[in-house]
Amino acid sequence: MARTTGPGTRARDLWAPLIAAGAVVALLLAAWPLIGALLPGLQQVRAGEPITVGGRGDYRASLSLPQEGWLLDTDTSRAGRIYRFHRGPVELTLLPVAPVSTPASDLMAMWEGMRRIARAGDHTARLDDPEVISTEEGVEGLSGNFHSRTEQGAAVVYPSPDGVFAVEMTLAGEHATTADLTAVADVLQSVSFTREEAR
Repeated sequence: MARTTGPGTRARDLWAPLIAAGAVVALLLAAWPLIGALLPGLQQVRAGEPITVGGRGDYRASLSLPQEGWLLDTDTSRAGRIYRFHRGPVELTLLPVAPVSTPASDLMAMWEGMRRIARAGDHTARLDDPEVISTEEGVEGLSGNFHSRTEQGAAVVYPSPDGVFAVEMTLAGEHATTADLTAVADVLQSVSFTREEAR
């Protein structure tokens, strides 16, 4: 029997490749965090899982990323010194720092120190005048806009409760849009400080 063709059959023939291509794109988007985790130098981070990022004196600091999809860049991160996380075009950089001579409780001095560190890494980097910000647990710090020739975003700094060290963070990305940054802005308040038990 000869196969009959008509307008309906031709339409299905035209739509089939488009539907297949759409399914492939949807599958790639859904699987991207897993694919990224399998690539060398990238490690998937589970949302809400605390990551110890530093400690001095009586306190240690940890970070809990609120969203799924974050990847830790293990090639450029160094435990206790610097951490870089990626989520799509957004990059989060975290530094635990100890003040040289000024107590970490002097927030404006810490902000100036953060400005110097930013410029040392990129001479076009700038931090605007800051405003007070608090972590989800109520630890006060400072936050302001961060921008350079290639990036724009936000920066924060939080002192530990005993003033012995601080946590500095920048949230930016060369190709990140304002919407990309806004979607994960709460990560800047997800630092917590825990008092170490006496040994």
